[in-house]
Amino acid sequence: MIPRKHLIYAVLAILIISAHTIPVSASSRSSRVVRVIVGLSVPCERVLETLSTLGRVDILIPEIRAVVLEIPSNLVSYVASLSFVRYVEEDRSVRTFSEVAWNIELVNATDVWATSSRYGSAAYGYHPTVSVAILDTGVDYAHEDLRGAATFCIVSLRNGKTFYRGMNLANCADPNGHGTHVAGIVAARLNSFGVAGVAPRVTLYAVRVLDPSGSGYISDIAKGIVEAVKGPDGVPGTEDDSDILSMSLGGSDSQVLRDAVLYAYSYGAVLVAAAGNEGASSLACPACYLEVIAVGAVDSRYRVPSWSNRYPDVVAPGVSILSTLPKNRYGYSSGTSMACPHVSAAIATVQAMRLARGMNKLTPNEVRNILVGTVIDLGSHGYDPLYGYGFLDVLRLVQVAVGT
Repeated sequence: MIPRKHLIYAVLAILIISAHTIPVSASSRSSRVVRVIVGLSVPCERVLETLSTLGRVDILIPEIRAVVLEIPSNLVSYVASLSFVRYVEEDRSVRTFSEVAWNIELVNATDVWATSSRYGSAAYGYHPTVSVAILDTGVDYAHEDLRGAATFCIVSLRNGKTFYRGMNLANCADPNGHGTHVAGIVAARLNSFGVAGVAPRVTLYAVRVLDPSGSGYISDIAKGIVEAVKGPDGVPGTEDDSDILSMSLGGSDSQVLRDAVLYAYSYGAVLVAAAGNEGASSLACPACYLEVIAVGAVDSRYRVPSWSNRYPDVVAPGVSILSTLPKNRYGYSSGTSMACPHVSAAIATVQAMRLARGMNKLTPNEVRNILVGTVIDLGSHGYDPLYGYGFLDVLRLVQVAVGT
């Protein structure tokens, strides 16, 4: 039993401790010092002298009768037993959650990061032979939250009149912002500021096929698809080919676009595209092709907005998504364009983790089958026009595809 002197009561019947005898064991110098918050049942100033004999008083919050105290760890139980103490709790560190926005949490990407540490960077989408091609308006490669993400640039604009492929990323700068926003959803770095993407260490290929207004020709998109598959070495079927083509764009059916899709598919590229924002009962193309995974949008409450085209394969967050914008800015945007990159990044994570485990990459058909088999079924049971097969769950996808 802890020896202590008698308690002295103030005139107003408020309990005050004038002194306490500290247990002999508490004086051990070998005990580590801990930082605790002590909640009091009396005003701080009435017991401050007593507390200061136990350790160092760092902070007073008199308004809520709390004191931050640094004491030997073997004194914690003693302090908690004092009659004027309401609680003792560790003064734990707290980090901001603003970097990981709701959409990244909702698809369970953070659970993959937390439970797959043995895979190292692969759990965050990185493997030297895995890349995601962003076919869009370009990517602000110098953005502080995308620094080092993009490694290769392709430009196909104005019916091929403007063409470039190489390592000069300045040619793929983004004058519109759409491509940079999409790229952030895929690959914004986990660096304690800004936002984080689903696969925050994945490698990006910037494929600029849309002009500053966000428009482009079908021929430029088809050319961009073909060139992305070839990768930096210009030879299809090699390790540097783009593994996933993320296409947050769409239009009408086209034979040349269909042929480009078939070309990419034949070399093992997984094609992912936005379902379209017309609220139509059919998909925009290239999402309309069977070889392409079509992605519709939902909001933070899993509701499908009226503008998301029907009959997607899967759905992902696409309403009020915070991501990167050119010139180190951030902003919100909505559309199936925002939903598409969630799926692209999830597939990149799967491929990277499989390679890290010594497994082969999945074929496009295998990716589709596992993807639709691991989504969260929403709406009507089974496939339905609003949600397709269901909502993207990156953790379940990884667990089945990698066997974690």
